[in-house]
Amino acid sequence: MARDRTLPTDFWTWEAVIDCSMTARLLFLGLWNFADDHGVQPLRPRTIRMQVFPGDAIDENAVRALIDELVARGLVRIFTVEGQDYLSVIHWEQVQRVGRRARHRYPADPAKPVPVETMAAPPPAARHAADANGVRVSSRWRKAIRWRLGQSWPGGPPADLERWMAHWLVEGHDLQRDVLPAIDAVCQAVANGKPVSGLQAVSDYLATHSLARTSAGDAERMTHRPEG
Repeated sequence: MARDRTLPTDFWTWEAVIDCSMTARLLFLGLWNFADDHGVQPLRPRTIRMQVFPGDAIDENAVRALIDELVARGLVRIFTVEGQDYLSVIHWEQVQRVGRRARHRYPADPAKPVPVETMAAPPPAARHAADANGVRVSSRWRKAIRWRLGQSWPGGPPADLERWMAHWLVEGHDLQRDVLPAIDAVCQAVANGKPVSGLQAVSDYLATHSLARTSAGDAERMTHRPEG
């Protein structure tokens, strides 16, 4: 059954969306209406053609080609359960409200590590949550990092994000100067096919570049040290 869905205002400037053809963008939006509450639906080109393009001269092969285009852009993924192929919108939880009572009409996407029981935005109780060391992650950090990971990280923000944000705060990293550029660099590495060890890769990048920046600062201070 078709459902009304939320269209975020920044949808039109997502890099993956910009890189799609206009017809693929339309199909991507259409899939949102016919997916279940977790962004999954059967991969049936004939059915999808009748749902999204009922009055257009487009055949099933063209629809399948458009789906493959969306897969190549990292917007949807295909998985198989008991011989049936399914489509899953990769960043579904980042753009749609998924309530506690949302049901899986179709099999869950196995690439998503944990079931989503609440909507993508952190619940009020978590917005000022503290980690085991009592470090509070501000809503500014959480919003900026989740948005950046939602744009480029495979599968959206990882389940252990809160722990890593607290860790970066403890290490004294700056959000704009350190953390967001590190996330961008690791996401680019992933896009280039380099395997990474989750958010540990971001932490490793921060450690390496913070050390390099500290060494450069020490060298500059030595150069300008007054002679005595």
